[in-house]
Formats: sequence, structure tokens, C-alpha cells
Amino acid sequence: MTPRDDQSSSAEKRSFLSGLARFVLKLLAAFVALLVLLIVAFNIYLSTRPAAKTVKPVAIISVPGPFQIGRPFIDYLTINGSRLYAGFASRGLVAVIDTAIDQVVATVEGLPRAHGIAVVPDRNLGFASASGDNTVGVFDLNTQRLLQKIPAGLDTDAIIYDPKLNLVYAANHDGKTATLIDAATRNVVANIQLGGEPEFPQADPASGIIYQNLEDTSELVVVDPRKQAVTQRYKLGPCEGPTGLALDAANHRLFSACRSKHLIVLNSDNGTIVAVLPIGGVVDGADYDPVLRRIYTANAFGNMTVIQQDSADQYRVLENAPTHFGGHSLVIDPVTHRIYVAYFGSIAIYDPLPQP
Repeated sequence: MTPRDDQSSSAEKRSFLSGLARFVLKLLAAFVALLVLLIVAFNIYLSTRPAAKTVKPVAIISVPGPFQIGRPFIDYLTINGSRLYAGFASRGLVAVIDTAIDQVVATVEGLPRAHGIAVVPDRNLGFASASGDNTVGVFDLNTQRLLQKIPAGLDTDAIIYDPKLNLVYAANHDGKTATLIDAATRNVVANIQLGGEPEFPQADPASGIIYQNLEDTSELVVVDPRKQAVTQRYKLGPCEGPTGLALDAANHRLFSACRSKHLIVLNSDNGTIVAVLPIGGVVDGADYDPVLRRIYTANAFGNMTVIQQDSADQYRVLENAPTHFGGHSLVIDPVTHRIYVAYFGSIAIYDPLPQP
């Protein structure tokens, strides 16, 4: 090959690479433009939805945290008296909010991937699940000081307090187990094999029995803390991917919210399905207001399904009330009946309205 041929070949290569670079840049620009158009269109859709008929927006609480690159994510919410506790998973802390002024008044630090909070008021303690180190952190409710870390299972997620038996129950999602902790001694008393990936549980206040959604098997299992074992397994019919779980203890009804856009109503005594209702997409959390007899599900696609309970076996979907995109978990204040919905790094507050 002559020097002239060499130069010609190099020029062709440079030309090819230059053309390829221009093509890639144009493709990238087109993708970004399309993404911007989709975001604009989606925000127009969200802003032009009709107003809700069953709830009224009241305020938004912004939860501060240390700067990090990435999407902020608040997971479970727990309310006790005038204090709202938020597990700020992406910031590794629990935020303590005064609901009288709707502001963050304290934080509990040192909880990597904090998810949920179980409050034990008679011992002045909070128990927070942290999947970052697979522990349950114990903190003082007055000082918000982290007192202790208790080893739990793999991917410690949802957590509740069972006041009947004075036990804290932590659901370990990836480990497919549950950890029982004595609230008095703060010691682990059992690790229970569940046979599936646990999402949210509920404890019956009269019996102490715990009901647990299993996401991957689409089941609800009954856990007897005294026997430290699963005693019943119920298939959830058309439900796929149960996540949120609410309990009507007086009427022995469970409300299991499923990713397949179903709410399954079960008789908690025998697992019989008494109703199946449609709900919004990408559901996560659910809660029940026993005074207003309403079930709410938080659907991350940007709405909240509101269901009226006419009797123990009769239910009506009132609407899919517009909320915020990403609003995936919620809790109801049992005194004011306000609904708190977590989305990204904020919490939206809604007041219930009379039936339309």
C-alpha cells in the first residue's frame, strides 16, 4: 500500500466515524425530544383531570434530607396521636411530622433504606425497619435517639406492632420470613418461614393473630405468633401481586390490594372471598377508616381508589381520585380522618368529603 493509499484509507475512516457520531447524536437528540414530549403530555394529562369528588387536597409536606443523586423515596407511613412517621428509604432516616402544623419536627438518622415504623406508645419506643443492613432500629419517641439495632432477616420491609401480644413483627421481603421481637426485652423471639415474599401485614387487635400478604405467590397467610408458625394459607382468587393490606377488625374483613388492579375482600375467620373490586394501577398501600367505612388504595400511577363499605359483604367503588404521580403508600388519621399519601420525597394531605 502506497502512502497515498494509506492517507485515503485514514480519511475514509475519519469520515465514517464522523458520520456515525453525527447519526448517534441525532438519534440521542430525537430520543430526548420524544422523552420531553411524553413528560409534557403526561403532566398536561395530570393537570387536566377532573377534581376528586370524595377527597379534597389540603396541603403538601416536603420532607428534607441530605442531598443525594437519585429519586427520593418515602415508603411506609405510620400515625400515632399527632405524630406522623415516614420511612425515608432513599435518605436512610425516619421523619417525624407534627400533624398539627404539618411540618417535620425531627428525624431519626442511621437507618439505611428505612421502610416502616411500628410505634409502641406504652414503652415510648419506635421500631423502624431498615433493609440496608437488615435490622430493626429502636428509637426513643421523645428524643428521637437511636437506641439499638436488632438483627432481622433479608430485606427487612414492612413492620407493625401487635399490642395484644406485645410483639413487633417485621416482614423480611427477600428472605421470605418474619421476625418477631419482644417489645419489652427488645430481643428476637422467632424467625418464621412464610413461604413467599411478604408485603404488608395486619394484626388482629382481639386475638393477636397476624395476616400477611405474600406478593410472589398471591396468597394471604395466617401467622400465629404464639405457635410461631403459619397456620393457614389462602389463595386470593384473581389477585396477582398483593401488596397493601387493611383490616376491618369489627367485621372480620381483610382488604388485600393487588397489582392486578383488584381489591380482594376476605372473611378473616375462614379466608372466604366475599367481594372483588376494581382499583387503579400500580397499587402499593391500602388503609381502612372504620368510622366513615371507607377503604382507600394508593395507586402510584397517580390516583387513589375510594371504596364505600355498605355492609360487611357489600362495597361500591366511589372513584379513582386524582393524586400525585408516584403516590404509592398512605395512612389514615383515625381522629381527623385525613389521608396522608407518600410520593417521592413528599406527603400529600387530603380531607374526606361526603359521598357524591
